[in-house]
Amino acid sequence: MAATTHGSGPLPDSADDRPVTIAREESSRGSVVLRRRHDDHAGEVWELITNGIFIMDSLETTTERLLASAALRAVATPTAPGRHPARDSLSVVAAGLGLGFTVRELLSHDQVGRVDVVEIEPAVVSWIRTGLIPPTDGVLADPRVRTHVEDIRRWLPQRAEASIDILALDIDNGPDILVHLDNEEVYESGFLATVKRTLRPGGVLATWSATRSPVLRNRLEQTFGYCEEIRRPVIREGRGFDYFLYVASDTHATDAWP
Repeated sequence: MAATTHGSGPLPDSADDRPVTIAREESSRGSVVLRRRHDDHAGEVWELITNGIFIMDSLETTTERLLASAALRAVATPTAPGRHPARDSLSVVAAGLGLGFTVRELLSHDQVGRVDVVEIEPAVVSWIRTGLIPPTDGVLADPRVRTHVEDIRRWLPQRAEASIDILALDIDNGPDILVHLDNEEVYESGFLATVKRTLRPGGVLATWSATRSPVLRNRLEQTFGYCEEIRRPVIREGRGFDYFLYVASDTHATDAWP
């Protein structure tokens, strides 16, 4: 997640709004930092910084939450020809924990029976688990959640064929703007084929991107058969940005897409 990221735009620099570092960890991938600042309208705001890049904050989380809800609508819609029946207890993988808002949204839906959270940074898991991020405190304690401190590229190939209903993928900015260059692999055809193998019939891959990516959409269509591009404009620090979600499946349910 880089220049146009989940929280793209200038960081606050006034004395009153200057972010305060709450926690910091270093790993072989670089630094990961949790910061807090004050917003005149929202109050306390938490920020996630990776390798000095402003990744996201708790002020603007609409697309993180939409990543979950759009995928759930897609997998649960039974009306289109060839659509598999809606399932009562969905198995979901959330790849990339962030500040926890996608997981929180997933858990707000009764049809979600299990969420496997796969996050490569142990510090991020620890911060949410210990309550350092109050808006998502408790999400990892939900009995439906299993947390795995692993790389999704290594974890997913070990899953059984046709074993999950949804993969919500948000580990970087999309294929065109990467914080960690190794993450390019998750947007390539080989890994996408692994996702398809792991999904049940009618299952869904939903992924976040900071920019429109025709190349990614084309790969998803070639792999799954159908991909919907969802554009969401957001306003940050008085500036407008377009973020994108790509929701891919082996069936096309026209009423699934917001």
